[in-house]
Amino acid sequence: MNETQKNSNAQDFFLFLLMFLALGFLAFGSGSILFQAVGKYLPDQIANTFDQGGVRFGVAAILIAGPIFFWISKTINNRIASTVTSLESGVRKWLTYIVLFFAAATVIGDLITLIFNFLGGETTIQFLLKVLIILTIAGGIFAYYFWDMRKTQVEEKSSKINKVSAEALLIFLLVVFIGAFFIIDSPTVARLKRIDSQTISDAQSVDNSVRSFFTQAGKLPQTLAELEKTGFAPYLQSTNRIEYEVTGENSYKLCSTFQRSNLDDKDVSFDVANSGEWKHQAGKICFERIALNDGNAKAVPVK
Repeated sequence: MNETQKNSNAQDFFLFLLMFLALGFLAFGSGSILFQAVGKYLPDQIANTFDQGGVRFGVAAILIAGPIFFWISKTINNRIASTVTSLESGVRKWLTYIVLFFAAATVIGDLITLIFNFLGGETTIQFLLKVLIILTIAGGIFAYYFWDMRKTQVEEKSSKINKVSAEALLIFLLVVFIGAFFIIDSPTVARLKRIDSQTISDAQSVDNSVRSFFTQAGKLPQTLAELEKTGFAPYLQSTNRIEYEVTGENSYKLCSTFQRSNLDDKDVSFDVANSGEWKHQAGKICFERIALNDGNAKAVPVK
C-alpha cells in the first residue's frame, strides 16, 4: 500500500466515522421528539411519560448533526464519484456493517422493550405508534445501508435512489424539527418553570425542616430565624423568599411568589413541582401545612 492509499484510507475512516456519528444523533434526536409527541398527545393514564428534555435534545441534535451529516455525505459521494474512495474500500465496508449491526440491535432491543411495556399495560395506540417510529427510523437506516453495500458500480451509487433517499430524509427531519416547537416551551417559559420549580424545592426544604423540628421538639418554630439556629436549618437555593407563618398549634403556612401557573403542566421534568399538593397559580401563593408527629403532611394552596 503506497502513501497515497494510506492517506485516503485515513481520510475515509474519519469521514465515514463522522457521518455515522452524526447519523446516530439524528436517529436518536428525531426518535426522542416523536416519542415525546406520543407521550404528550396520547398520555398514559398509568404514568406521565412526557419529558420536554427529550424534545430539547432532539432539536439540538437535528440542528447540529443535520448539516454535518448532509455535508459529509456529499463529500463522500464526491470522493466515490472521482474514485478517490473505492466502493470496495475496507473502511467503508467495516464501518457500514457496524452501523447495520447497531441499527438491527436498536430495532430488536426497542421492540422487546415496547412489547414488555405493552404487556405491562401500555395502551395499544401508544404501542403501535412507537413501533412505527422505530421501524421508520432504525429500519430505514438498516434498509438503506444494506442496499448501499450491495452496490458495486459508481453509476449505481449515484442513482436516483440516493437522491430520493436524501430528499426524503431531509423532509422527514424538517417536519420533525418544526413539529418539535409545537410541543416544547419557549426558552422564556422554560426559564420561568425552572425558577418556580426551584421555589417549590426551597418551600419543601423549609417544610421538611419545620416538620423535623416539630417531631423533635413537639412544637413549631415561631420564625425561620429560630429554625436556622438549630440543626434543622433548611437549604435554600432560589432568590425568591419563602415566608413562614404559624397559624395554629401544629399548623403553618408557607408563602412565595410564582412566575406562572403550573395547574396544567404535565412535564415529568418538574414532577416534584407539579405534584398535587404543590400546584399553584401565578402570583403570591400560600400553602397551608399541617405538621404531624408521623412526618406526614397535607397542603392546600390558597392565595
